Order: sequence, then C-alpha cells, then structure tokens
Amino acid sequence: MKNLPQFIFLLFHTLFIGIAVYESQENLYQLIPLVMISSMLLYFYLHNFSKNKELVEKDIQISTIIFAILGGLATFALQDRFELSAVLSAGIVGLFGGILPKIIAKPLAKIASSAIYCGAFVGMTPPVLAGNYLFITLASIFAGFILILTRENFNGYGGKLGSIAFAGVSLVSLLTYMLL
Repeated sequence: MKNLPQFIFLLFHTLFIGIAVYESQENLYQLIPLVMISSMLLYFYLHNFSKNKELVEKDIQISTIIFAILGGLATFALQDRFELSAVLSAGIVGLFGGILPKIIAKPLAKIASSAIYCGAFVGMTPPVLAGNYLFITLASIFAGFILILTRENFNGYGGKLGSIAFAGVSLVSLLTYMLL
C-alpha cells in the first residue's frame, strides 16, 4: 500500500507507451525513442520515489474530488457547448484554477488550484470519446482519487496532473468497454 501511487503511475505510463510501441512496430525510427523513454521511466520509478508520506485530512480529500469534477465539467462544457478547442477550454479553466490562490488567500484555494487544473486535463477528452458529462464526471472522480493518493509524490516533476487525468480517463474507458 505504501507504493500504490507509484505503481498506478508506472502501470498507466507502461500501458500508454506499450500501446505506442505496439502501433509503431514496423517503424524503427519511432520504436527506438519509445524504448529509450520506457527505459528512462523505469529507471525513474525504481530510483526516485518520494519518501515523504503524510495523511491528508478528510475534508481536503472531498474538496479535491469536487474541484477535479468542477474543472473537468467546466472544460468539457466549454468544448462541447461553446465549441472551443480542447486546448483553449483547458487553458481558460486552468488559468482560473491558477489565479484562484491569488484571489482567495485560504489553504483550500491551493488545493483547489491543482485539482481544477487536473480536472481541466480530464475535460480535454474529445466529446467523441467521452460521449457525455457522466463520463467526464466519473473520470474526474477517479483522477481526484489518484490526485489524493499522489499528493506527496512526484512533486516538482512535470506531467503529474496530465498523467493523473490520463489514468482517470483510461479507467473509465476501460470500465465502459468492459461493462457495455
């Protein structure tokens, strides 16, 4: 249980790169960099795990999930209803999440900032894949849970929130595929 966040990240990064390797088997120019990236990720996971573990308060956990849902739904709504691009939609929501701690000087605003931004990545899922707001809500809930699990891990490393969003969307896609 101690290394569960690292295992989740390793699993989804391996899945993502494995699919990319499978799709580029015939093109050696794509295969070599993917194998190198996989090797570097494996090295990172084996040698650079964060050792700092602190318990997070229950109200912070619920707030994280709620803000992740709000970020995901807001981004998806901008994309779906107002026909903005996914990048512009996520940029607008992410900007709001980023300036929130500057406007409101409360500890909750700092928690909300990263959760909203993570949800914005979830909301970038194309409507063709997501289908509806329920998909985005469920993916945001999963992303919020993973964000809580990894709150003290991978700080200072780029791509954490995007990887969490990818994991949330992947889990819901997998569940949808298995159940429907």
